[in-house]
Amino acid sequence: MTPARENFDLLCHAGQISGPADDVDIERAEAELGVRFPEEYRDLLRACGAVLASGVSVYGLPKAENNDPPLWQDVVAVTTQLREWEQVGTEHHSLIAISEDGFGNYFYLDTSRSPETRIWAVGPGVHKVFDTSLFKFLLELSEGKLAV
Repeated sequence: MTPARENFDLLCHAGQISGPADDVDIERAEAELGVRFPEEYRDLLRACGAVLASGVSVYGLPKAENNDPPLWQDVVAVTTQLREWEQVGTEHHSLIAISEDGFGNYFYLDTSRSPETRIWAVGPGVHKVFDTSLFKFLLELSEGKLAV
């Protein structure tokens, strides 16, 4: 396990996770979105489901029975809604929304790069690509260290 992954796990467990998603749920979500998730995101889903931690919310696959009232965002629901709204970034079908910064910038995983991780930041006047570990990216996001 990488140091970034270990630190991300600590961040998650200091926050709130929805509980792990199983492979059936992951494959169902991939089928609904028409993509294959990068391995790091699949690992995150298996370990956490969805995350709400200091400085970061990661869309995932929360179980409905554990999400009432809603605390976590579902990656399928958010991505589908953004596609319906024709949100900037969703013209690329391979992009799935995994987070946002509260200022109109969404963070998308580029599933066309799977099993590698590429993240796009897209918003008003923002279009930036990050080729980095998902866990490093999310840690830097949570710490306010990302320049978007």
